Amino acid sequence: MKLALAYFLAAATAQAAPVRPQPMAIRVPHAAVPATAVSSHIIYLHRCDPAGCTVHYGTVDDSRTSTSSIADGDRTIGEFTQSEQVWQAMLQCVEDTYAAFDVTITDVDPGNVPHFEEIIGGTPSQLRNDIPNAGGVAPFNCDEVPNGISFTFDVYGPDPDALCWTVAQETAHTFGLEHEYLQHDPMTYIPGDLPKRFQWQDAPCGTSSASACQCSSGGTQNSYKHIYTLFGVGQPTPPMVAIVSPTDGKKVTPRFPIRIDATDDAAIDHLELWIDGAMTDAISAAPWQFTAPMLAEGPHAIEIHAIDATQMSATTSVSVTQGPPCTAAAGCEGTDVCVAGGCIPGPDAAGGLGSICQSSDQCLSMQCASTGETFMHCVAGCDPATAGSCPNNFECLPSGASGVCWPSASGGCCSASGDPRGSLVLGALVLAGIVAGGRRRQPRP
Repeated sequence: MKLALAYFLAAATAQAAPVRPQPMAIRVPHAAVPATAVSSHIIYLHRCDPAGCTVHYGTVDDSRTSTSSIADGDRTIGEFTQSEQVWQAMLQCVEDTYAAFDVTITDVDPGNVPHFEEIIGGTPSQLRNDIPNAGGVAPFNCDEVPNGISFTFDVYGPDPDALCWTVAQETAHTFGLEHEYLQHDPMTYIPGDLPKRFQWQDAPCGTSSASACQCSSGGTQNSYKHIYTLFGVGQPTPPMVAIVSPTDGKKVTPRFPIRIDATDDAAIDHLELWIDGAMTDAISAAPWQFTAPMLAEGPHAIEIHAIDATQMSATTSVSVTQGPPCTAAAGCEGTDVCVAGGCIPGPDAAGGLGSICQSSDQCLSMQCASTGETFMHCVAGCDPATAGSCPNNFECLPSGASGVCWPSASGGCCSASGDPRGSLVLGALVLAGIVAGGRRRQPRP
């Protein structure tokens, strides 16, 4: 049998210590796969007792008869020797890892019904003699292995996170998933960041370095989407969403920025901006930030609708009062300063206008720029031809067809020409931050 073996360091932490056992996959021939549905929604975690777990070799996996296509003959896998506390912690972790999908995790033998089985215990040599460093192993052929049997060996000690990581990876191999070069995902070989969860992200494959995936035409793998497509929805959680600014009750100025913190156990599909009950804009990638449209002076209700990859949604809202355009002398509160008639966080706010930065995500304006001087600064757009476009101690340096507010030690404003530094150079960090804004969705009619 041709073997496709891949190794990785299955460590709970990035310790220099002895090399940990390495999970792996063994390529097996394709078997008949149901055309319309997955063969089972049950994953049985089989804890080997003192008598061990008996497996038989066969050309096709069948958990109902303890038949494994990767066993080296009829074998007995030894006892799982860790404590009940370790077992229960590992079991809970696996349940949490698969919670978003229509999958039942159980350590009770389901009997003579179709199921996937993860045998846990013993050592790799008890299954076959050519995998001495394996922490786990599974049959793999890019598709579902119906009634597949995979293995996690009792080689990690009392470490439920390492066990959970290996169980998740080995069971998912029987669903057709490859090793993935993405630290947060159970399919990875990269240590740290435990517990790992399946990610809704198109990621490269590979073990010690990124490489093209072999099982998908696009060369990447989305583990969450793959399992979700195979099993359907289980108990996913709605997104977590909060409006960072403006705060509730705040007085705002025209075209004020709306900054959002949004996370999800899978992925955020898009955010929608609703003002006074009507959708006005939508974005589908971070940074999660809108610019409010022109509004009439007076009170307004701002809502953010977050929709995740499984189409679950969550909503948060604040009330604001639109005031007239600000000036350098009046109209802004707290640490805000006036830029082009609108209030934004100023130099006294972390990440505000003029703050020293190294990348755009360190700036509340999502723009970090350089003039070739020692430090880069957080900037915001202005009009070089308009007096008062920047606050005190800032000048509007030209950048392309417009300009940005840049700190000026001598104060002043709107220096559009004659500056010995020439035009402002927007470095790659700024451009990267702007591009990261993603595409905008069209509002619904």
